[in-house]
Amino acid sequence: MRVDDYKNALALAAKDLLGRSPSEVAQLAGADLEGTLLKFKFMNRDAAVSTLSYVVAWADQGPEEEFALTDAVMVLHYLQGAKGVKPTGDYVAYRQIQGGEFYAAAFRKRAELPLIGTFGQKPGLLLKAGALLGGQPKEGMGDEAAVFRVFPNIDVVPIIHLGDDEFPPEGQVLFDGSISEALSIEDVAWVGSALVYRLMAAARKVA
Repeated sequence: MRVDDYKNALALAAKDLLGRSPSEVAQLAGADLEGTLLKFKFMNRDAAVSTLSYVVAWADQGPEEEFALTDAVMVLHYLQGAKGVKPTGDYVAYRQIQGGEFYAAAFRKRAELPLIGTFGQKPGLLLKAGALLGGQPKEGMGDEAAVFRVFPNIDVVPIIHLGDDEFPPEGQVLFDGSISEALSIEDVAWVGSALVYRLMAAARKVA
């Protein structure tokens, strides 16, 4: 998408949300309504959304910091789509989500291959990097896995099977099965990719 496309998507989402009750939006999204602000964790950082304009910012945002346009679109799409459905603890691959089979190859290239390339040969790195983003180790999934609550009602689990002399590394990104209740398949891909890129950035800090 071009910048203008993201700006249009942001404007459309804001227009829709302005026609809804802020208290209802907060309840369905698992957010706190404090005056005219919706507050909740996004990627383990406090986000604040004005219900007067649906402008998105970080709660601790400095004067020179901007909230990324692509992130802002995702936040508003989450607020639009959230139906109050809590994570189930049952995880599915991207291709198992309705419509995911058509975009599975692109998602593999965009999110899972970078995940494998960064963490597949480095034991412990996924969990160390994940801890910086609030990830909780997940037992019984691959050699290393962690669950991340990227939105109040959305969990994502990156998994790594470490490589050795006989087998190359492998990995994938799983999603709580309830994610399609709130997000489109395109938005699901964005959430998975955005988490992986943040993990890759965190890995550079702890490697």
